[in-house]
Amino acid sequence: MNMEEFRNPGKNYRPSPFWSWNDELDEENLRWQVREFAEKGFGGYFMHARVGLTTPYLSDEWMKCINACLEEGKKVNLESWLYDEDKWPSGFAGGLVPAKSDEYRMRFLKIEEAKARDVSELLKDPSVQAIFEISFSSSQKLEKFKRVASPEEVSGTGRLLAFKVEIDRSRSNWFNGETYVDLLNPETTREFLRVTLDAYAEKFRSDFGEYMPGIFTDEPNYATIRSSVKGKFVPWTEDLPEYFKNLNGYDLLDKLPLLFFKGEGYHKVRYDFWRTVTLRFVESYTKLYAEHCEKYGLKMTGHMLCEDNLDIQIRRIGAAMPHYEYMQLPGIDHLGRNINDPLTLKQCASVAHQFGRTRVLSELFGCSGHSMTFEDQKWIGDFHLALGITFFCPHLTLYTMKGDAKRDYPPTFSYHQPYWEYFKLINDYFARASYICSQGKFQTEILVL
Repeated sequence: MNMEEFRNPGKNYRPSPFWSWNDELDEENLRWQVREFAEKGFGGYFMHARVGLTTPYLSDEWMKCINACLEEGKKVNLESWLYDEDKWPSGFAGGLVPAKSDEYRMRFLKIEEAKARDVSELLKDPSVQAIFEISFSSSQKLEKFKRVASPEEVSGTGRLLAFKVEIDRSRSNWFNGETYVDLLNPETTREFLRVTLDAYAEKFRSDFGEYMPGIFTDEPNYATIRSSVKGKFVPWTEDLPEYFKNLNGYDLLDKLPLLFFKGEGYHKVRYDFWRTVTLRFVESYTKLYAEHCEKYGLKMTGHMLCEDNLDIQIRRIGAAMPHYEYMQLPGIDHLGRNINDPLTLKQCASVAHQFGRTRVLSELFGCSGHSMTFEDQKWIGDFHLALGITFFCPHLTLYTMKGDAKRDYPPTFSYHQPYWEYFKLINDYFARASYICSQGKFQTEILVL
């Protein structure tokens, strides 16, 4: 350990807050706030489009604002981190991706009651994956089921159910008049990266590295909680049946009722399905994204959706840990004034240790309220440090607090706070602790499978 470096750790050990760009942006105001960050002991900032932004996202004006912060950041030795979305979750590029084609919109597999007279037409419908005649022993348990390939095969002794793909076309203000996207489709990810990451590379590629080290992806998923799709469904993408068969050796379309109802063999089918969806999501989003970053010399960081509960993870992202293998700087989210869910932190730090990553991120302190004190920050921060987190992304620094901005998942760590002039104290503490926890080699005697 270098004592001089411990006394004054470099920018890569210091917290870098989410910087909420939530108004019409002014370059001189941005530069002033960058200088404030440096004076208060931060190591950088994540330039994050949020609710209230009126400067057009990804426009020439937007890029000029990014450039102003990068220039000022270099002067005061701070990291200017990119953020890949207008609000969140990542993937829709402020609505630009889904607006291009229905191919990119999120989709689900749902059940629809069918009549025998409709079977011929349903079988011609490309959204219908299969039709089954089903007998039930109870409301949720199958007695037997048979896939129907023609009207003549309908016996009339059971319920007819069509398993149909629904594309989410429920446009909303949150997605800027568009919808969320199908991240099980690698073409969606490629288009998202072209619109977002390639646009930044066109302007700033020569600066990627020390002063613009990476990009934050925020809560990507295959079944967003912001969807208006109701009822029972499972995530879907166009070639999922073929992908499933190649991986598992049997036809998923023959087993679709077992994804929704209990019956003989349903444990295996559901296990195979969610394992397949997880692997597909990793391959079609995180791996592609990380490889794209690698090409540009950037670090992919950020966190997934619903990573703090093993059960909820399955429905939204499959599993968090497989994604961390590919992220150059893996991370998690920690909301609220608490030290709950230690496994959320450990699952990320564990993968980081296995792959020799020393920077492990947490977006922390969000939803803790404006009354959060230095003491609160310290006991929550210490909890993170003890469990392997070494890079703090405090949530949130507001560009402005006017209007509804003051209610944006507080606190804000900014010039609006009465304790702002003393903020270097807490940042120096976190920087030194992060430096200490980044030294040496992690050693453990217990493996949990």
